[in-house]
Amino acid sequence: MAIFNKDMVALAGKNELWQKEVYRDAKVQIVLMAIPAGEEIGMETHRADQTTFIVEGEAKVTIDGHNTTAGPNHLVVVPKGAEHNVVNKGPGVLKLFSVYAPPAEPEGAAFKTKAEAEEAEKGLLAKAAEKVKDVVGG
Repeated sequence: MAIFNKDMVALAGKNELWQKEVYRDAKVQIVLMAIPAGEEIGMETHRADQTTFIVEGEAKVTIDGHNTTAGPNHLVVVPKGAEHNVVNKGPGVLKLFSVYAPPAEPEGAAFKTKAEAEEAEKGLLAKAAEKVKDVVGG
């Protein structure tokens, strides 16, 4: 077993990709994000608990219709199945990292932009639909 021991604040601070996976095993995934000013993740839900640590910037976080703000050194917990969104409310890039248990994002995620990440997600959904068709004989 390899040990993952990193300075997550430094990694997140240097990250310039929209989304970048830095660790994954069967039970946990760690993903860095750099969200440009005015952009947002978009409402989503996961079949995983998500813990997000804000490194730089100002975020508006919505969880199941409730809003809060989070800045540097704030930790936000999003329970499994909760509808949530993160919006960059500051003038600069919002830098954060999230820990998902179990993994919730595409394996090996490394996307420069939100559009790139959304395209990859569509591809994953299409592959999943094909697998279902194969299983049910459709």
